[in-house]
Amino acid sequence: MKLDEIKARAQAAFEKTEQRRQEALVAWQAVEDEASAARLKTEKLRALRLARDAEEAAAKEAAASTAPPAKRPRRVAAKSL
Repeated sequence: MKLDEIKARAQAAFEKTEQRRQEALVAWQAVEDEASAARLKTEKLRALRLARDAEEAAAKEAAASTAPPAKRPRRVAAKSL
């Protein structure tokens, strides 16, 4: 083999490796973007759920404080025989 052929093969191998590396970086970035979007969505849903739960708790507390107190059942005197 001539020196030029060896250099050409080495260059081709390098370019192929570099292309694979670039494709791997793009794929990894896509995976990270998807994970980031999932985390963001989870955070938003968690915030909405916490807000809903707080609102329900406040409504329950308000309803309990405005409701009249529960009446006690009357005691009936026992009949004498």
